[in-house]
Amino acid sequence: MKKFIKSGYINNVIITIICNYLNNISLGEIDFLIFLYIKIFKCKSSTINFKKYKFCSCISINSVICHGIPIFYFKKYNYIKIDICIKYIFYSDCCYISKNFFNVFFKFFLFYLIINLKNNKLYSYISLLLNKNKFNKLNIIKNYCSHGIFKKMHTNLIIKHNKNYYKKKIKNFDTFTLEPMFCYGINKNFHYKKIFFSKKNFFSFQWEHTLFNFNNKFIITTLRKNELCIFQ
Repeated sequence: MKKFIKSGYINNVIITIICNYLNNISLGEIDFLIFLYIKIFKCKSSTINFKKYKFCSCISINSVICHGIPIFYFKKYNYIKIDICIKYIFYSDCCYISKNFFNVFFKFFLFYLIINLKNNKLYSYISLLLNKNKFNKLNIIKNYCSHGIFKKMHTNLIIKHNKNYYKKKIKNFDTFTLEPMFCYGINKNFHYKKIFFSKKNFFSFQWEHTLFNFNNKFIITTLRKNELCIFQ
């Protein structure tokens, strides 16, 4: 399990380094830098060649959540989300969002979600917590999901974000991602191929980390140092 935790640690180090480059740079250049640091840390991109995907990150901007790399310069937009999944013996998945307002929101919601997880709770309980809380102008996009992760990037464990009655229970040593997607405004949206757009250009954003259940304590393996003030 130490190797699984180390995979998450390397992932968050790469994202922390990349955050320092977000100034007058194209999104394609960001993806190349991520590829470079993945090589430096002697791990592999989990997304390159996954279902013919050609990038080592998923980069989203403003109202667009994209499984790809939009060809734009970051300076033209209010905020960016960078999603990186790597393999260092095991897989880990996490993301960075640049807008601090959303990070404050996560302090009051997603940490609350994690501390309410318990062994033998149903995984559908996660969706219950996600849908239970109502926040002004913040709406969860229910047609997305989190997933299991370990020796494969996506295991058979699917954690749906809509209300459901999935009967699988949370067990010790389970590993999975939490990656709810939210829309600031209304949750109406549409898709084109693998790209999500929120209607009326409302901000859409996503928070993602890889968790490891160790003796009923849920370790956020991809937690970055600059998030410690959020999760204390």
